[in-house]
Amino acid sequence: VMLVGRAPLVVVCHPDRPYKSFSDIVADAKKRPGKVSVGLLPASGQLLLTSYLQKANEFELNHIYYKGGGPIMQDVLSGVIDFTLTTIGAAQPHFRAGKARVLATTGEKRATSLPDASTLAEQGLKTYPTYSWWGIYAPAGTPRPIVDRMSAELAKAVRSPDVAAKFVELIDMEILASSPEAFAAFQASEQERWFKVIKDNNIKSN
Repeated sequence: VMLVGRAPLVVVCHPDRPYKSFSDIVADAKKRPGKVSVGLLPASGQLLLTSYLQKANEFELNHIYYKGGGPIMQDVLSGVIDFTLTTIGAAQPHFRAGKARVLATTGEKRATSLPDASTLAEQGLKTYPTYSWWGIYAPAGTPRPIVDRMSAELAKAVRSPDVAAKFVELIDMEILASSPEAFAAFQASEQERWFKVIKDNNIKSN
């Protein structure tokens, strides 16, 4: 029905770590292959992006897998692991409180809420612009007039100033409110891109 919006991921570490950017992590990982630790969720977008970055930029990290995002952030904050990639919404309270350091964002341009944080591409890395994104679906076979009505009404709702402002404030979402066709094309491109990363890196579901 609609691609509501998207928000870049953010790379964060404990303030005591020596890294000031993600390129610093890459340099360290090239000197010490497999020693720099990253907290990840299995079967996740952060795993796919991390795997792509390693292969494309020729460095090796130590993947530490968790069952939830909360424990990952706790281990970043306590210095158990070196860094993680997560959503801006999840990391925001911690970097605002000075308990975590932002090293990069993953979008094609800088995040609105983090104008001083450079993107991975700005840091010279081979990368794909990568986002968390939110979409609305209807059951297959839903009559087109109903889909069109849903799309139009939802677009009005998410573009209303108070709703849009809240999305930006909480998760730095870029409101897209796309057409059903644009959403289908976006999803197809995402599947093509990341299925190739899965195949190239031999990533298994378990």
